[in-house]
Formats: sequence, C-alpha cells, structure tokens
Amino acid sequence: MTKTILELANELDVTKQAIQYQLKRINKKYLSKRDDGAYLISKEGQDLIREAMGFEVKSSNKDTDKDTDKDHQKTDKISDKDLLEDTITILQKELEEKNHQIESLQELLKEQQNLLSQQQQLSLQSNQQIQYLQLELSKDSNEQKNDSEFKDDINIVENEKQEPTSKPAEKKKGFFSRWFSS
Repeated sequence: MTKTILELANELDVTKQAIQYQLKRINKKYLSKRDDGAYLISKEGQDLIREAMGFEVKSSNKDTDKDTDKDHQKTDKISDKDLLEDTITILQKELEEKNHQIESLQELLKEQQNLLSQQQQLSLQSNQQIQYLQLELSKDSNEQKNDSEFKDDINIVENEKQEPTSKPAEKKKGFFSRWFSS
C-alpha cells in the first residue's frame, strides 16, 4: 500500500523534512507522483525509510508471517518441553544424590553415637576401677597403720617386761619441779 510523505510522517511521528531527507538517500524507483503533485512511497520504500530511521520494519507478507509465527511457536513449545524434561531429569539426579548423601550422613551419625556410647562406658569402668583401687589402698594403709600401732603397743609391753622390775618406780615430777630443780 502506497502512502504519501505526509501520511508516512504522521504514522512514524516525524516531520515531513525527515522523510524527504530519507527519500533522497533511497532509490527513486520506490517513488511515484500523483496527479495532484503529491509523491507516493511504495511499500518497499516505506520499509527502507523505516529501517534507515531505526523503526521496526513490518513484514510485507502477512501469510508467511503467520506461518512463520506458528512454526516459531511450535519450535518454542518443543524446545520448552525439551528444556523442562532436561531440567526435571537434572533435578531428579540431584535429588537422588542428596538422598544418598543423607543416608551416608545418617550412617555416620549412628556410628559416631555408638563410638561415643562405648567411650562413655569405658570411662565409667575406668572410674569404677580407680575408686576400687583407691578403696583397697586406703584399707591397706589403715591396716598397716593399725599393724604398726599394734606392733608399737606390743613392743612397749615387751620392753616393760624386759626391763628389770628392780628399779624403783620413779615418782613423776611436776611441771615446775622439772624446770627449776637442778
């Protein structure tokens, strides 16, 4: 569909001078003149002007655009489906790996708890043995003390028996007499 310079300028929201400047840069075969003297720009010329000015170029073949859009949508759906399947597969693998890690950590935890329990039992047994030995040691030392006291008592008694009784029993002296008597 052909348009005049003013129609294209209004559509693109630019001035007539900007369109005329772009017309000078394109081939004149895209231009035709009406009976009233207005210039008409062909569809191809309009696309060239839009492209030169940085606007989005509309496709001239709407049927092929629809088919192309449908093809793109189908390939997008297929690629999306493949992407989702790949993502699901990856996530399932990661989940299996995490489950395996959890199981191994639980086994390790059970083993650590078992070792801790065994260590506590050994510590308790060691403490009981230490207490038993200390008790035995204190009994032995008490018996030795009692034996030594008993032996000392026996020695004193024996010494008294061995000393002659002929010695007169000395009279005990008082405190001051011990100090002041010569």
